[in-house]
Amino acid sequence: MTKHDRKNPFLSKIKEEYCISENSGKETNHYVFDIERSGLRYKPGDSLGVFPENDPELISLTINKLGFYGNEDVEVKGVGKIELRDALKTELTIHRAGRKFVVAVVGKLPEGDEKNKLNELLEDRDKLEEYLNVRDCVDIINENPDVVFEAQEFVDTLQNITPRLYSISSSPKVHGDEVHTTIAVVRYENFERKRSGLTTGYLADRMQVKETEIPVYIQATKEFILPKDGSKDVIMVGPGTGIAPFRAFIEERERTHSTGKNWLFFGDWYEESTFFYKDEWKEFMKRGSLNKLTTAFSRDQKKKVYVQHRIEQHSKEIWKWIKKGAYFYVCGDKEYMAKDVHETLIKIVEKEGKMNREKAEEYVNKTLMKEEKRYLRDVY
Repeated sequence: MTKHDRKNPFLSKIKEEYCISENSGKETNHYVFDIERSGLRYKPGDSLGVFPENDPELISLTINKLGFYGNEDVEVKGVGKIELRDALKTELTIHRAGRKFVVAVVGKLPEGDEKNKLNELLEDRDKLEEYLNVRDCVDIINENPDVVFEAQEFVDTLQNITPRLYSISSSPKVHGDEVHTTIAVVRYENFERKRSGLTTGYLADRMQVKETEIPVYIQATKEFILPKDGSKDVIMVGPGTGIAPFRAFIEERERTHSTGKNWLFFGDWYEESTFFYKDEWKEFMKRGSLNKLTTAFSRDQKKKVYVQHRIEQHSKEIWKWIKKGAYFYVCGDKEYMAKDVHETLIKIVEKEGKMNREKAEEYVNKTLMKEEKRYLRDVY
């Protein structure tokens, strides 16, 4: 059987798609990918790599704005000769401009204020990131309408499309030849144009269930794994789509008859509309496969409450679990949530373990994370 990986992805179809955030103002979907006869194997904690396609409207807009026809032959690194429109469909990133494109634009501009402004941006990484974060190539050409590119010249400024990784939310022991994912659709508006995330928009708007072939592969994890000893307790912190791997963890722990206790912390905006997999958690609790479920819904009351606040409220019990050998997992937002949870965990160790700050940091950062590998994170 052919081995499928990032270089040779499997063409999967989505068997099922449904929204798990109805009436919330958010768009979070559950997707079931069919991997039957693919030879793909995965475990809880792994991710699914998904190769997207660019929006046909954006492709046409880009081609027209740059004065191309779309049938020009171009050379794409790692692909070879291909028609421009096809290259922009599956190979090259156009939903967001890159530094190389700005450098090329600057090289074509006459001396003056606009050239100086872009040169200043190129020298400041943070400001350049801010500038590029809200612009694609069309936006930049709109701001610099006299700049002209040849097709190959334009293609040479673009980056190849990279696959997006999504935490798998299913156990293969339960779902066999399926991979489940939990994906928040990104939508926004810049310069009076509605836009979406490259992959999330592709799946939500252009993918046809049971029809569209989507290149996928498994990105295995070496670190973010369940303990080999099923008698170990686990604490899982997964707000928002960070819940995904823990659905897989609990399915796996139930199916393998693991005797360790499971404690899940989940948070989002509203209990009514963003309590992802609520009915499933209730069933797991009825069957004794989920021992504790602690939630934080930030917008259900005036004062916002997040998972780190709930963790702090249960500091004594969390410390007892940790001292007895429990594993502590965190999945989700790297920028804010994971940092806040990390700080809260240090405070719990400091308070309940009766350590000073330095010793508490050493226990969390060195003992738990590096030596015992009982504090594991999958953050993005």
